[in-house]
Amino acid sequence: MTKKSFLLPVAIALLFVGCDGMKVDTSQTYVPEEGGTTFVKITNEENDQLIIPNISYDLSSRRLRWWANPYFAVNNYGTKFAYLGSHNHRSNIFVKQFISRTGAQQRTFNGQALDLCFSPDGDTLCFTQANGAYCNLYLTSATQGSIMQQVTSGSVNDYAPAFAPDGNLIFFSRAEGDHYSIWSYNRSTGIFSNYCYGLTPFPIGDKEFLCSRQNSQNNYEIWRVNYATGAESIVLSMENRSFTTASLSPDGRWILFAANTPKKPNVPENIDIYVIRADGSRLTQLTYHQGHDLSPVWAPDGKSIYFLSQRGSDKGTYNIWEMNFNLK
Repeated sequence: MTKKSFLLPVAIALLFVGCDGMKVDTSQTYVPEEGGTTFVKITNEENDQLIIPNISYDLSSRRLRWWANPYFAVNNYGTKFAYLGSHNHRSNIFVKQFISRTGAQQRTFNGQALDLCFSPDGDTLCFTQANGAYCNLYLTSATQGSIMQQVTSGSVNDYAPAFAPDGNLIFFSRAEGDHYSIWSYNRSTGIFSNYCYGLTPFPIGDKEFLCSRQNSQNNYEIWRVNYATGAESIVLSMENRSFTTASLSPDGRWILFAANTPKKPNVPENIDIYVIRADGSRLTQLTYHQGHDLSPVWAPDGKSIYFLSQRGSDKGTYNIWEMNFNLK
């Protein structure tokens, strides 16, 4: 695997229909279908220069691919957010306060960060960084210094780290060729554990996680896995649709994720934000903008959702946005 191809193993593929050159207007902040929802722009492209999401159309397979790993994260106190920023054509992690939204603090300096997450206490960042031909996980302080601790190594690619609520286990996706599996690293013992097939895990309590899995039609489904008992259950699957970046709401009632929205008259197929009840009922579309909306993250109180979007930019530039969430 070369540096030019390291993004591909965890790029999610789905059937793409809207490839007819239809013009997409991204300048609107919201569309009529989003009535009742308030949208607030969190970042500013002139100062923050977020990494452009890796969304590409594969002519040979007629599929749209998007990077499903986290481009940004919010700490458990709702006071700071970290994001992948592009400066001098290099990708590093920056941290900002929500209140001021100014004075970003750079936390990595090697220029090849790919995704990231906060530890539960907000003091540590775990992230993926390209390391030669492969991608490994690292730890660094979220507040000071530049020391990095390498967590994984070897001729494999590790992505999408996510801390368990206790802050000790770090779950992640491992890509070996076309095979994706979910692992964890125990910070106390240094032990690695392999659980099952899947990618982009979201830990729930001390026994479960949500993840995405590819089916025989090459679409991605949402699964819930109890790794203590071995029980697995499918949450959501649908023909010609893929569902990624699943996370459980703080109250445990809703699962948030990104998915492709099928083409409609005068609207090309794109990526939007959805929720479904934790029991697999009441699938609800939250965003309808013609631009892409992806990488959703719950606010710690569950009353709003942060996500990447092209909305509000006539150039289709991505920013982090916040929208209110009040479904009962």
